[in-house]
Amino acid sequence: MIYAVGDIHGQNEKLRALLVKLTRSGLRPEDTLVFIGDYVDRGPDVAGVLWTLCELKSKRPNTVFLRGNHEQMMLDARQRFEPSFDAGNLCGNTESGVFWFAEGGQQTLESYGPPMGRRWMELVPRVHWDFMLSTLHEHNQGVYRFAHAGVLPSGVEWGNMEFAAEPRLWIRYEFIANESDFNGKTIVFGHTPTRSGQPLILWNKIGIDTGAGFGGPLTAVRLPDLYDPQQVEVFQV
Repeated sequence: MIYAVGDIHGQNEKLRALLVKLTRSGLRPEDTLVFIGDYVDRGPDVAGVLWTLCELKSKRPNTVFLRGNHEQMMLDARQRFEPSFDAGNLCGNTESGVFWFAEGGQQTLESYGPPMGRRWMELVPRVHWDFMLSTLHEHNQGVYRFAHAGVLPSGVEWGNMEFAAEPRLWIRYEFIANESDFNGKTIVFGHTPTRSGQPLILWNKIGIDTGAGFGGPLTAVRLPDLYDPQQVEVFQV
């Protein structure tokens, strides 16, 4: 079975409670667990979230961690202010790092405690930087394709190349409103929170950001081997 978890945004208590709920609901070591990205920013315990995910990564090999635009902005910010830092990814843009502090970066840094004379990038342990660098832009498995924000539909131009070169981290309505069958794949994505607090389950896509970073629930879905919207199981905390 495949499980996918939506945008976390520093909500470590919700994350840990959701993992308990998934385990009690039948999550097995051999099942694939996909995290859709946006682990950092906005919430009260970003450091705790990253420690939880690093622990999970070390203990559970069938876990996939995708990169969100907020992880990209955080990496871009470090590269901008520490040019010797190798972000290891050509899909970012150091200009986006300028906006990271206002888009939740301040809460992220505060979760690591007082600076105590250290530069801001030194507040974050190396293992957390390494974790973010190891994240993927997409994951394909069975009839599903996972990407943080979605994918650029065939025939649609990406008009935000200058600031955000990678649509899989940033795209919104050009993807969400598109009626393509995406070459037979069901796209599982986050990034754009639903107003209802419930996942968006359509015939061609599943949106699982339900606004945990804004006080909404943290959501996971269990996906059937052959996609049927009525067979998607939803778990929330």
